[in-house]
Amino acid sequence: MNIQAEKIDVMWLIKRGYTVSSAARKIGLSPSHVYRVLKEERLSQKALEALQNLPPRPLRLRERVSAR
Repeated sequence: MNIQAEKIDVMWLIKRGYTVSSAARKIGLSPSHVYRVLKEERLSQKALEALQNLPPRPLRLRERVSAR
């Protein structure tokens, strides 16, 4: 049985150094999908596991995103 020790939400991400957009880029999902998973509007165990596995880092609010 997988017991979640702490609730993963937007504040949890920020404390780990990520915005919703930066976490979404890191795990390869859209920011809207990640936001809905965090708000429990969508169920995605894979997305939650990917978010839990993100390494902590200093929060950078103004990241440059390279054009694709």
